[in-house]
Amino acid sequence: MTDDQSIDVDSTKSPVWKQSTRLVVGVLLILLAIQLLYQLRQFLIPFILALLLAYILHPVVLRLQKSTGMSRGLAVALIYVVIVIVLAAATTGLGLALANRIADFGEFLSGVSRDLPDFVKDLLAIEYVIGPWTVNLGEANLDTFIDGISSAITPLISQTGIILRGVAGATASLVGTSVLVLVIGFYLLLYLERFARAIIGWVPAPYKSDASRIMTDAGAIWQSFFRGQLIMGLAVGTMTAFIMSILGLRNSIGLGVLAGILEFVPIFGPWITAVVSVLVALFQVTNPWGLTPISYALIVLAAGIVIQQIENNILYPRVIGQSLALNPLVVLLAVLAAGSLFGIVGLLLAAPVVATARLCLGYLYWKTVGADPPKSTYVDRRKSKPSFYRQLASRIQNLRKPKEKADA
Repeated sequence: MTDDQSIDVDSTKSPVWKQSTRLVVGVLLILLAIQLLYQLRQFLIPFILALLLAYILHPVVLRLQKSTGMSRGLAVALIYVVIVIVLAAATTGLGLALANRIADFGEFLSGVSRDLPDFVKDLLAIEYVIGPWTVNLGEANLDTFIDGISSAITPLISQTGIILRGVAGATASLVGTSVLVLVIGFYLLLYLERFARAIIGWVPAPYKSDASRIMTDAGAIWQSFFRGQLIMGLAVGTMTAFIMSILGLRNSIGLGVLAGILEFVPIFGPWITAVVSVLVALFQVTNPWGLTPISYALIVLAAGIVIQQIENNILYPRVIGQSLALNPLVVLLAVLAAGSLFGIVGLLLAAPVVATARLCLGYLYWKTVGADPPKSTYVDRRKSKPSFYRQLASRIQNLRKPKEKADA
């Protein structure tokens, strides 16, 4: 071939694929990814748990780096030392005792679910004296009503007992089942920012800004949810265990653990805790106050209502507030749908999943109609409103100012 016949090839420029080629390759890559995920499905749960662990601990690492000036690797290692100590305590001594208490409570609830129909019938057969009147519900034909109530409550109590026994079993064998999650979580936490930059690097240049904003907003949603729910779970669980132990309710520690876990279930969680508390009071043979089961259950119910009021009016607005900015009706429908489709995992993660889906669908909608997506409000909302701890510190400082002025 002569020089005149040589082909002019620009070796620095790769040819652009046709639209049909890109479509075929894209579909094949998606199918390959689905097949790969299916083959590795047994590792998905540990990976998801490790990712959630890294996401929860990421703000803690950043705060530790900022306050002490230590490297990210040292901060991650220090946090993991604390986690290992906590897990070691959870699997020995006090941890095993707590696991046994929770397991006993689970067995107790399973017994309640079996005996509930007969107990309700015996309870209604008692004559109640109210002033000059005597009420005997046993004379009324309430069999259909009793069967309906029992059939609705019995599965709930039974599943609650199963969950508690599962928690107790997981606590007792935590070291053996969490090593993989901790190892994966360690590397995810150590290189989380690198992973985020790598994902952004795969995005075409014109969409890098949009992808970065969506990832930042999604991170704000999930971090706000998990951080807030963990604080709420610890606060409500501790408060429930403390108040119920003062009232002399059996298995108050197990009830506190249940209340803390159910804090992750929007709307329904606190009500399930209240129902279980009342049933425990009804089935408790004796109580420190010498009250009848009905009177004792009413006092326990009143205590549960007080706890809910403290939670809804004091803790929730300050700890979580409007971080997800979801309408309660949307949350209710999401919980019902996710619970029916994905079980307990769907119940726990319904709210942040819906908030993330709304974020992504909103972006797709504005791009579809040819308009620029509106500016995000998730991160701005977190920056504009001081955290619960900053509000508390500010109030303490404001209380000190009048005293300092008086001393001056």
